[in-house]
Amino acid sequence: MVRLWALAVFFGFAIWFVTLVVSQSAARARSERTHRPWPRWGWWLREEARGEPGTMHFVQRSELTGLRDAYSSAPLDPAQPLLRCGSCLAMYHATSVHELDRANGGRCVVCGSTDLAAVHLADG
Repeated sequence: MVRLWALAVFFGFAIWFVTLVVSQSAARARSERTHRPWPRWGWWLREEARGEPGTMHFVQRSELTGLRDAYSSAPLDPAQPLLRCGSCLAMYHATSVHELDRANGGRCVVCGSTDLAAVHLADG
């Protein structure tokens, strides 16, 4: 019985420690002035691969109000081609994604995923 209790306490501390390390590393990358979208729950379970050719995100034009490019922090311009991360839903201009391909291995700056796909704007 004592061994079972000790094992339960050990795993409890291990889970607490991992949670503490992950939350502190995420907090360091955060800025008080800039909103950065967070990955959805389960981001560590997903396979990080580009979406299938032709994959597209459908977004209402009104949803872009106030949003900024996750790489350059420029306001999103609906007249330019846009891309979106499939994991954390961060939005990018196509020029930012070209720079990410060159400098960051094509990975999202927020969550590190490579699932970046085109955005189709719906009026409404």
